[in-house]
Amino acid sequence: MKKILFIFLALVNTELSAQIDNTMYGLYRILNPNSVQLASIDPLTGIITPIGNANTLSTTINSTGAALNPYNMSYTYQDEDSWLSVDLQNGSVLNDVTVTLPNTSGDFNNFRFNTADTNMYGLYSQVIYDPLTGIITGDMRLATCDLTSGAVSIISPNSIAQSYTMTGSAIDPYLMVYYFESEGKFVGLDLYNGQIYSEPMITLMGNGITFDNFAYSCADTTMYGLIMQNGVKALGKINVTTGLVTQLPTLLNFDNYIMNSGGAIDPANLVYYFETMDSTGIKLVGLSLIDGSVVSQPVISSNGNYFDMYRIQSDCYEAEPTRANPASAGIDSQEVSLNMYPNPVQEEIHLTASSSIEELEILQLNGSLLYSFQPNQPSAQISVAELSPGMYLVNLKTKAGSVSYRFVKN
Repeated sequence: MKKILFIFLALVNTELSAQIDNTMYGLYRILNPNSVQLASIDPLTGIITPIGNANTLSTTINSTGAALNPYNMSYTYQDEDSWLSVDLQNGSVLNDVTVTLPNTSGDFNNFRFNTADTNMYGLYSQVIYDPLTGIITGDMRLATCDLTSGAVSIISPNSIAQSYTMTGSAIDPYLMVYYFESEGKFVGLDLYNGQIYSEPMITLMGNGITFDNFAYSCADTTMYGLIMQNGVKALGKINVTTGLVTQLPTLLNFDNYIMNSGGAIDPANLVYYFETMDSTGIKLVGLSLIDGSVVSQPVISSNGNYFDMYRIQSDCYEAEPTRANPASAGIDSQEVSLNMYPNPVQEEIHLTASSSIEELEILQLNGSLLYSFQPNQPSAQISVAELSPGMYLVNLKTKAGSVSYRFVKN
């Protein structure tokens, strides 16, 4: 089959790029007097910039989760008993609603925002007391919260765990799976029905005792986190199916990490961020997703103030589910298979699909369209020599369906 050589220019959608970028937002907590402000941070210099007029939004935060919605340009977090949605551009409060739980004895924690369906998911837990036996048991289920009304709705038909570990939570927006840790297991919950999707035991090879502060990377569909043993020893990645944690090459020597910050990933520059504290103050550490080496570690606070719950605006932007709802998947649905190589690539990338490619798109991770073409053939050869190093998306549309893959340009 004859192949087509694509030579293309980076035709960036400037309007979209102006709105969606790799800005890191979070909550700037000042301790004296107590106040919480929405702010952005430069991860290379550590400079924190309050959004708007440095409005005090609250005095407390629920440190188990937050949402950055890149579609309506808002940041949402929970204080003592309500959801506050704040405008990313001017810091004004867009919405302030009371959290309404299914049961007064319950809690909704460890929540994450899903860019694939714009819902906030988390773990609803309650303690159940049986007066006949005197036995107290824990009941934990996947739930979602309506950020406009504050109503928490249970998804899981049955309890899926007795407890969870404060090591983080993450969502794979392609598979539509929510992940957390419980009793040594890396548990994945099906966002469609709340049932257990996977729950392998966590196994660390070599250094390390625990795998903490994990975050999902839409850049390469991999879960990264910190390998811990008397401090931070390395950046690692976990196979969510087997539970096997693989250590990246660079060994680290940080005494700790700050749990109420969470891990965050810059998908364009392939950097994982976490916070640590030492004698100089609080540092925002950036680690390479390639080899785990330190790429930046500025001091962001030396006066005891905190920058918490940080999220990067372009992370998993415009992600779409690749796994259909098992309750509604059609029996006649067709899968599109794609063979793409090499990856990473320097000069040319080769693609072969299971059916004729009607449209092919190359995009930046922020959604900006770089090139579009209609090959009308099952195979193509693309020149990427003029692309800047980084991660990109290739979207293919065929009569059988659509498929998206990521590739790295070296």
